[in-house]
Amino acid sequence: MNSVFARCFSRVPSGIRCLHSGAVKKPIPAPRGDIQDPTTFLTKIGRNSVSFADKFKSWDHLFTATTAEMKSDMALSVKQRRWVLGWREKYRQGIDPYVIPVKPVKKKTK
Repeated sequence: MNSVFARCFSRVPSGIRCLHSGAVKKPIPAPRGDIQDPTTFLTKIGRNSVSFADKFKSWDHLFTATTAEMKSDMALSVKQRRWVLGWREKYRQGIDPYVIPVKPVKKKTK
């Protein structure tokens, strides 16, 4: 019985993560309107994102950089990565960037 089990599972990839390698790459949208480069894009999305505009080499790099690359190579914090990735996806869907102000934190009262 062990040999049947071993034969069946010898063909199965060693881990479910290896199935993700064949995922379809998302298209890189063309620059539109007044947004023509990463610096302008990061300026439009706000929250001081323009401060790390020099870390993105090109328009293609802005839309192909992975989370791991943004973390290790570019040293972006979790909040910054999530903000850029969120706006990157919205831009792919056709939504032009606009500034969303940060709501002030209310002080606790007793």
